[in-house]
Amino acid sequence: MLEPSAAARRHFEHPRHVGALDPAAPDVAAALVGEPASGAILQLHLRVDAAGLITAARFKAYGCAWTVACGSLLAEWLEGRTLAEAARFRHHLLVETLDAPPEKLHCAVLAETALKAALRAYSMKPTPPAAIQSDHS
Repeated sequence: MLEPSAAARRHFEHPRHVGALDPAAPDVAAALVGEPASGAILQLHLRVDAAGLITAARFKAYGCAWTVACGSLLAEWLEGRTLAEAARFRHHLLVETLDAPPEKLHCAVLAETALKAALRAYSMKPTPPAAIQSDHS
């Protein structure tokens, strides 16, 4: 088992923004990604205001310490960001900040996948969502 780095351990032992938001709310996007067979699942909820600012981010994770740490850091990073900034997010930020080893790259990729799924879910909401713009669509 790979021991978490000091940064990953802090996010694992004291995760930030754990929980859920009401996915039925018009300003909330929800995503659930992962494979139960692989042992890593990440749920991500975002609350977005009319200007396209992420005002709340909540996550739940099932998996190793690295999965929890990636979910925690992602949720922490997202709050206060615009949808456009979130759309440009890449998992490399998690890998570098948490000093994740190559064997745990999939945990950071899972977090990025959850974010992309939540952004897609938000863009499909019946209420006209704030614009999501990205150079990497």
